[in-house]
Amino acid sequence: MEILQFLKMNNEEKYLFSDFTFENYKRIIVSAKARYVFSLFNDELKKRNNKINNFIIWRHDVDHSIHNALKMALIEHRLGVKATYFIHLHNEFYNFFEKDISKIIFQIKELGHDIGLHFDVHYYSISDEKSLIKYLRYEKKIIEKLIEGKINVFSFHNTNEFTMNCKKWKYAGLINTYANFFQSRISYCSDSNGYWRFERLSEIIDQRKYDKLQVLTHPELWQVEVMSPRERIKHVAEINTVRILKIYDDHLVEYNRPNIDWE
Repeated sequence: MEILQFLKMNNEEKYLFSDFTFENYKRIIVSAKARYVFSLFNDELKKRNNKINNFIIWRHDVDHSIHNALKMALIEHRLGVKATYFIHLHNEFYNFFEKDISKIIFQIKELGHDIGLHFDVHYYSISDEKSLIKYLRYEKKIIEKLIEGKINVFSFHNTNEFTMNCKKWKYAGLINTYANFFQSRISYCSDSNGYWRFERLSEIIDQRKYDKLQVLTHPELWQVEVMSPRERIKHVAEINTVRILKIYDDHLVEYNRPNIDWE
């Protein structure tokens, strides 16, 4: 038991579990706002690159929790900054076509944030740019119809050798967050899989280590309490189960039907 406890403590320190709370997220945003100009993805970025020496682009790839995305969007809104939320149409944890989910995405949009497409080449087995453009156009139309507005940017879901070599500024009329411009001229920090993949975000921002920075966060990896990365995902899944069961129970009540169980 003592060995297990030691390993847990070692992982907590090694992977900085306590960084990934909403309270710490607020602190990071406050620090970033004091040191950077927040920018959204647009065609002006290339021009601004030579004029502004301290801008930050903040993006969220919404892989598992649209509800946590709203929490982060509210934090950003209260602190007066804007980010881009990338929605994944083939997600196993949330469904854009579900009424409650689409309502939240509209809320995020109404808070002044941008909506982008989180695109999964693996779903279509894409390995060439012609197919990439074809399916990007297809999903672009779907999202634009659902949000009743235009989108101008996409990010790749689960990058691979092919996607990392797709370096054009735009595909299918959408800015590519992995374009050569971002890979070669903008520094990058990511919380993928629940830990800092390259450098600790708070240290980069507090020291203003880089003048130009793209930050990638995943809303499901931030929680109220300190948790391991796997616990955070488990927590999201459990909350989602409770939510779906409530929809079922409420539906039976609404239509005056019996909700039959063992007892």
